[in-house]
Amino acid sequence: MYSRIFTGLALGIEGRLVSVETDIGPGLPGFSLVGSLSASAREAVERVRSALRNTGITLPARRITVNLAPADLRKEGTAYDLAIAVSILGALEILPEKVFHKKIVYLGELGLDGSLQAVPGVLPVVHFAALSGFTEVVVPEENAPEAALIPELSVYPAKNLQEVISLLDGSLVREPFRQEEALAASMEPEHDIREVRGQEMLKRGMTLAAAGFHNILMTGAAGAGKSLIAKCLPGIQPEMTPEEQLVSTKIYSVAGRISEGGLMRQRPFRSPHHTITTAALLGGGGNARPGEVSLASGGVLFLDEFPEFRTQVIECLRQPLEERSVTISRMRAAYTYPADFMLVAARNNCPCGYYPDRTRCSCTEREIIQYRNRISQPIMDRIDMNLTVRPVSFSELTEEKEGVTSAEIREAVAAARERQSFRYRNEDFKVNAGLTQNKIEQYISLTRGEKKLLEEAFLTGEISARGYFRILRLARTAADLAGTEEIREEDIREALFFRNAAETRKEVWG
Repeated sequence: MYSRIFTGLALGIEGRLVSVETDIGPGLPGFSLVGSLSASAREAVERVRSALRNTGITLPARRITVNLAPADLRKEGTAYDLAIAVSILGALEILPEKVFHKKIVYLGELGLDGSLQAVPGVLPVVHFAALSGFTEVVVPEENAPEAALIPELSVYPAKNLQEVISLLDGSLVREPFRQEEALAASMEPEHDIREVRGQEMLKRGMTLAAAGFHNILMTGAAGAGKSLIAKCLPGIQPEMTPEEQLVSTKIYSVAGRISEGGLMRQRPFRSPHHTITTAALLGGGGNARPGEVSLASGGVLFLDEFPEFRTQVIECLRQPLEERSVTISRMRAAYTYPADFMLVAARNNCPCGYYPDRTRCSCTEREIIQYRNRISQPIMDRIDMNLTVRPVSFSELTEEKEGVTSAEIREAVAAARERQSFRYRNEDFKVNAGLTQNKIEQYISLTRGEKKLLEEAFLTGEISARGYFRILRLARTAADLAGTEEIREEDIREALFFRNAAETRKEVWG
């Protein structure tokens, strides 16, 4: 007796189909699983056996072999339990044969009592199944809202194995699950930029950064407002496109962090503590999962107290900042996750945080230099903007005048992003920060005046060769905010001002 059905797995954030074949024949009684399985997947033998028994189905005293193909794909996790159980039921001819001619995908973990438990990574699998021509999916109830995000599939949720059997043999008739509210309007941002008193230059810098998706390093005394304005960034960025929403939701699905099943409508904001490990930041673990750089993809990765992160953790950001992705290699598989995030880092002027107030700061020049040098030059070169954050005066703090709102800035940022999206419509990137070096001349042209400004900055050592191209990208964004296709001298000057790494160094120990 033989049967074959389908389940799936997530490889990175892309789904793959897995064929579950069951053969029941003569031989010594036994139940074996084959197909490149992890320890948790092999344990399905006992979960499935107990779930079937507690559902009223006793396995025969025959040789049961279940193969999960293709064998070159590593099978990790517990999402295959339901498919294994249904495949066995088909081989036992308990379910009608017509069920196994349908294009159905089965996902779910089985409890020993036959109950169905939610599993991570459902969205990538059902998305791939729909693209492959499948029409139905059976999942645990908790995963139904997530699976329903793919409208091409009919989603059938179930509480336990008995309910699945009743759905398949026709004794239980149920309409496919639908959740229209999964596409509800996006949430309002938690912080509005008008909460930030003063700091008009900093707000302009944040607007420029959000418009071009540029990386930022803020340097300033403790309590100057660095963390608050960083938390305002999601509110001034444009709404996510449908493609961005799907990619971000897939990442959170694989990470097992989807709580209500709806599409992610608001750009992510991740702020890990400085004690984070390299694996937690980049991703990994026994069962490879996305790290913070991937969870922040499409949004902001905020690293407060940047120099306090371990040097190894900071240095591992080099590749994601350049390639916008992370690949985690294992012996039998490699998992690639997006890491297209906007890095926003913040640091104090000195270890104690009070410099330049020498009435409170007792740090020596050597201590300040050592503190700054915890961030290597290769990392600094990958940061587009260096913003100096000065303490707010008492008059600015108590001023009653209403400042610019996040909605107003978001409108200007969205217009600049639309210009970029149209300009780069035939490219792999959509924002100025992603403009590759070999495409610079194609999209950026300078007159003699702009070239002269850049030459002076280069000759004085204010910018490096890598910094030169980042200045051009910043100037391109400044022009987009102004609504012009041509880059002007004032755009170059603004880019040089916000790049100002040399000026910041002089301020602290010059």
